Amino acid sequence: MNRHAEYFYPRRRITFVIMASGPSMCQEDADLVEDKWMTDGLGVIVVNSTFRLAPWADYLYTNDHDWLEWHLPEIGTKSPYISAICGHEAYARDSVVDYIPFDKEAKGLYPKPGHISWGMNSGGAAISLAERMGASKIILLGYDQQWDGDRPRWHGKHPPHLQNRKPGFHRWAEWFKQAAKDAEALGVDIVNCSRQTSLECFRRSRLEDEL
Repeated sequence: MNRHAEYFYPRRRITFVIMASGPSMCQEDADLVEDKWMTDGLGVIVVNSTFRLAPWADYLYTNDHDWLEWHLPEIGTKSPYISAICGHEAYARDSVVDYIPFDKEAKGLYPKPGHISWGMNSGGAAISLAERMGASKIILLGYDQQWDGDRPRWHGKHPPHLQNRKPGFHRWAEWFKQAAKDAEALGVDIVNCSRQTSLECFRRSRLEDEL
């Protein structure tokens, strides 16, 4: 059994909340998730810098090895019990980060065995991770798929040496559309509770109504 096999053999199917980095992501929503996480047994994944809003989360996922390398000291200080997961091969032999390879060719939620879908972005890959971990329902927060004026993410820009280009929202949209179709076929309910979003392929709802 390889080192990441545990993520692909879940003991039960549960609801996952994934908190990404879109401009609408906020502390109020993270706190509401935390309240339910403590009592209802939710699985919680944070994407990239959103661990700062939910340092208690179960998992942190990123596709970006350079982002992770730069932030590992902060993660270790603020979220010492979180499981950091990266799909980039740079972490294939790392003892601190769990490496789950991503499949760049997967068009939706059907990656190669032992892989998750790359999704062209860390938020997309996090959806694939939750599905592979046995999620029957996935609640999305911070999946804006758009900028708020000049504000690219809830936390502003990354440090200058990290990726700050405008994301390829138009390309990502096609992957999300296929992921929505695959989720329906797999019996996984994906609901987008982001306060602002351009994604129309997932069911929309309020966070308070889904937890």
